[in-house]
Amino acid sequence: MAALAYRFTPDLFDEPAPAPETVAREMPLRSTAALSERRFTAWRGRSGRRYVASVFAADDTHPLSFTDAVLLAVSAERQIIAVRDSGPFGVEAALARWQRAVSEAGAKEIHVHLLAEDGASRRAALLDLMPQAETAG
Repeated sequence: MAALAYRFTPDLFDEPAPAPETVAREMPLRSTAALSERRFTAWRGRSGRRYVASVFAADDTHPLSFTDAVLLAVSAERQIIAVRDSGPFGVEAALARWQRAVSEAGAKEIHVHLLAEDGASRRAALLDLMPQAETAG
């Protein structure tokens, strides 16, 4: 199996990527800052890569209809608490269970990243954005 390689290309009109981080951080889009309703945002993964996402309320079922998307469950404290790939078929029963579980865990919004080109890109985004498991001791 061939190794996959990803190359980071900074956005032309955005600030340069910071050094790699230990957690993903939200980096709201400056171009939407004046809007009263937040419909889009961006996240900076641990790698420094930027992921633009659409914003939905945690109880909105519309994000469950997207296929081949990266779904981020976001808390009121603006932290990612869970991530998943919606899959190529949008299996609604599984996505609805995930939505209920993340809502119970404190998610207030679901952010949908649609720009990953293929399964490998979605997996890379999931790994870059997913919260790290905390270790005891």
